[in-house]
Amino acid sequence: MRNLIPTCALAALLLPIEAPLHAQDDNLVPNGSFETGDVKRLKNYGQLEEITTDWFSYTDAPLDLFSTDVKSEKVLIPGNVYGYEDPSDGNRYAGFRAHTKSPKLARTYYEVRLSENLEANQMYCVSFDISLSDLSKYAVNGIGAYFSDRKETQPNLGIVARDPQVRHRVDKVMQLMEGWETVCGTVLGTGTEEYMTIGGFNGSRDIEEIKVKKPRSMTGAQQLHAYYYLDNVSIVPIDAKSQCNCSKSTSTAPDLVYGGAPIPSDLSDRDAVVRTAVYYAFVKRTFTEDGKAALNRLAGILKAHADWKVEVVGHCDNDEVAEGKINPRFADTGRKRAEQVKRYLTSQGVGEGQLIVTGVENADPASTKGSDLARAKNRRVTFRIQ
Repeated sequence: MRNLIPTCALAALLLPIEAPLHAQDDNLVPNGSFETGDVKRLKNYGQLEEITTDWFSYTDAPLDLFSTDVKSEKVLIPGNVYGYEDPSDGNRYAGFRAHTKSPKLARTYYEVRLSENLEANQMYCVSFDISLSDLSKYAVNGIGAYFSDRKETQPNLGIVARDPQVRHRVDKVMQLMEGWETVCGTVLGTGTEEYMTIGGFNGSRDIEEIKVKKPRSMTGAQQLHAYYYLDNVSIVPIDAKSQCNCSKSTSTAPDLVYGGAPIPSDLSDRDAVVRTAVYYAFVKRTFTEDGKAALNRLAGILKAHADWKVEVVGHCDNDEVAEGKINPRFADTGRKRAEQVKRYLTSQGVGEGQLIVTGVENADPASTKGSDLARAKNRRVTFRIQ
C-alpha cells in the first residue's frame, strides 16, 4: 500500500492525542463524535455500522469510520486511505462521499435517530465539522443536514433527493483540506423531527464542483470523488440565532430584504401613504436605497398635506425579538427603525409635529409563516394617518 502519511507528520503518530470531548450535555445527537463503540475489529472502510452505535446508512452504501487506536492504515487517524487529518473532536471521525464521477463509488449518507424529537417552536443550532480528504479530485457544495419525522431508507446506491433544512449559509463549495470547516444553521422545531441525515444532496443539475490539487506532501492517486471527513455533530436548543456560532447577527450572510409591491401612480395621496412600507435586513435599522426612494416620495406627499398627523409604525420579526432578549443592542428594533425613519423625513422638510413614532415589534406581523420570505415581510416600517 502507498504511504499516505506525510514524512513530517510520522512522529505525530507516536504522540498521545488529546482532544476535548463534547461538553454539551444538551446535544440531541447521540454519539455525535463517533466515540462510542469497540474498534478492535475495525480494519477496513465500510465498517461503521458494525463497530459503533446510533448511526446507520440511508442507502445501501456502507459507512466509514476512522480511529487513532487501530493498526490498519486504511482507517487510521491521522493518515488513512483517503488522506491525512487529525480529529476535530475526540479520537475518531467518520467519512462520507458527497459526490462521485466513478461508477465504482457511491455517495454515502449518515442517518441518526435523535435522543428526543425537536420541540415545537423551539430554535436549535445544528452543526457538524467536515474536512475534504487530501486525495479527493473534487470539492462540492450541497452538503447539509436533512430532518425527517421517521426513519427513511433508500434501498439502492443512488443520490438522496431531499432538501436539507441546514447547509452552509451561502452553500459554498467546501474545499478546506488542512483543518475543519463547520456547516451549521438554525432550525425551528415542529415537534415531529426525529431523525437527521447528513450528506451531499445536490443533484447533477444543481451541484457546483471544483477540481482541487493534491497537497504536495501526499502520495497516492486522487480519486474521482469529493470525500469528506465528518466529526463533532451537534444539535442544541438556543434562544436566539446569535447563540449559534455560524449565525452571529454581526456576521450573517447577506440578509433578505423584501422588495414590496410598487405603489400605483394613480392612487390618492392618502392611499399612497398607507400603502408605503420600508423593509429591512435582519436586525438592521438602516433602510436600503429602495427604502430611501419610498421615503422621498412620502416626504413630498406629507409636505403637501402639512395638516396631516401620521403615525410611523416600526415592526420586527420573531427572531429579532429573541435577539433583543439576549442582547440589549437589538432590543426594540421596530421602534428604533421608526425613529430613524422620522429623523430622515424631518431632514427632508416634513414637520416634526406631523410624525408620531410607535413601535409594535412583532405584535402585528404581515405574515405568520415561518419562511425567510415571511420574516422579511415582517421587518418593516409602515404609516397610518390619524
